[in-house]
Amino acid sequence: MNLLHLHVFAGGEATSALMLLAQFGGFVLMFIAGIETDIDRMREASGAAFLVALSGVIWPFFLGAGVGHLFGLSWKTACFLGGALTATSVSISARTLMDAGKMSSPEATVILGAAVIDDVMGLFVLAFLAASGSTAHSTFGLAPMASDWLQGKLPLAAHHPLTVQMLVIGVSVSAFFVVGYGLAKRGLSPLIHQLRKLSANEAVPSCVLALILVYAISAEWLGSVAGITGAYLLGYVFAGSEFKADVERSFYAIGHGLLIPLFFVAIGLSSDYRALSGHWALLGVIFVVAVVGKLVGCGMAALASGMSWVRSVRIGCGMISRGEVGLIVTAMGASTGIFNKSEVAVMVAIVLLTTLLTPLGLRAAFQMKDDDDEEEIIDGVNEMSAVSPGVRVQDAAEEEIAEGVHGAESRAILNSNGLRVAVVQDQ
Repeated sequence: MNLLHLHVFAGGEATSALMLLAQFGGFVLMFIAGIETDIDRMREASGAAFLVALSGVIWPFFLGAGVGHLFGLSWKTACFLGGALTATSVSISARTLMDAGKMSSPEATVILGAAVIDDVMGLFVLAFLAASGSTAHSTFGLAPMASDWLQGKLPLAAHHPLTVQMLVIGVSVSAFFVVGYGLAKRGLSPLIHQLRKLSANEAVPSCVLALILVYAISAEWLGSVAGITGAYLLGYVFAGSEFKADVERSFYAIGHGLLIPLFFVAIGLSSDYRALSGHWALLGVIFVVAVVGKLVGCGMAALASGMSWVRSVRIGCGMISRGEVGLIVTAMGASTGIFNKSEVAVMVAIVLLTTLLTPLGLRAAFQMKDDDDEEEIIDGVNEMSAVSPGVRVQDAAEEEIAEGVHGAESRAILNSNGLRVAVVQDQ
């Protein structure tokens, strides 16, 4: 409603309250994203998935940062822009694969595994960028205090302030993830068991909601990272707990019913598409970088891991979408002052364009023929013949011979890639 930043939507006391609720909605969205993390898929992801994820972070980051700086952005803003292009929206790719009936394909396993891994990698990149961008002008948190103390006490630290800041940030980020994960892993189950004994209504969701805020504040104070990082970490721990289903069900109602829609509304209120005036070239080049960074980067990694070029293209197409992850990063950049109105408008447009492009590209890629697809179908039918000894596989060209010579009853299978295989049942 506010793509053109109409004055009717501006100002008013309700705006600040909306932005506060929207920030809370961002925390809940990342908490739900953490809960939905498929830990087993991440653990079982093959080397191909890890290489695809790593390449899918490196290529967009450096291409985005380089192009942004060439267009006149500062290195801090350009690096944050590159970091915003690293993460992949798992939900968009998963839904497209599900609708196409390809969830059990090798490409789907690599895409979903790599999307989860590169979300975590991208989160670390963005956490470090946000910390390094905020520490220099912030007094809130352990890292700025430790950095100032070291520079005041040690002459060597005073002569190398940037090095000291980077070291302190690295230690702070690592300490937050180690301490936060360890406390949640050891303390959540006993806490939830005790809460379930209370007679109070909805004691568990209320406590978890408070824990989200505690982890968000702790992320900013202890780790000098964005609050959404702490919310994601807490959700990730819940993803491996026995209470995942109950907590997920409660927060789907709280999040998707109120807070998360407010988060997206706030993004719309902060997006002024009139700010794109004079920045259309930046939008076009960043869109090309967003597509090429994933398509070429992830595709080349899949090709290097031994997959065929057709399957590599499919994997590259499945990694293009940014979705809600890109919007969260955009909101983070806007709230910290790293992005101005034009960068926010560019990133929102990139998220919309890549979200629309991914289903089209992925479906088109699965229409391409690949010899490995034929081998998989034949292997699958041969497995069926192991169960039923009378069943064997004939090439479609031999179907007519099979019917005439063996007097058999044949059935031709037509798959999505046009491969025809005859399953012949002997009489």
